[in-house]
Amino acid sequence: MKKYQDKNWLYGKYYKEELYISEIAKECEVGITTISRWAAKFEIREIRDYKGSHKGSQNPYWRGGKYKDNVSGFIWVYNPKHPSATKKGYVAEHRLIMEKFIGRYLRGNEIVRHKNKIKDDNKIKNLEIVVLGEPNHLEKVFCPFCNKKLKVS
Repeated sequence: MKKYQDKNWLYGKYYKEELYISEIAKECEVGITTISRWAAKFEIREIRDYKGSHKGSQNPYWRGGKYKDNVSGFIWVYNPKHPSATKKGYVAEHRLIMEKFIGRYLRGNEIVRHKNKIKDDNKIKNLEIVVLGEPNHLEKVFCPFCNKKLKVS
């Protein structure tokens, strides 16, 4: 019998030594799923998120918290505490650059436009703020996904 198949051993590792499921799996040289299944079989309730030790920079797939969205063309940066962050904690890089440049967060009616329409060219000289509701703002507002002019009233 393998040690992770012993209820008392698994219970001790998880509750007494407070190891994550991933750490127990590594010690036993098996996958996380194997340990999770045996824990469930023994009614050992997972009280800690075993993926917790693999969040952010601890995750082997971490690439610095930055990625390019192939659909919109924008570069997104992980910044979960930002007021404009998505549910997954990402903010468009061009917004962050403009906010740093002006020294404040952008308001709800302010959008950042790329002058040359190249969505991953986030140099400050290529960015401009367009305020929705101001005269002529309709001439400058484009859909970030299809690049068509937006009609905003």
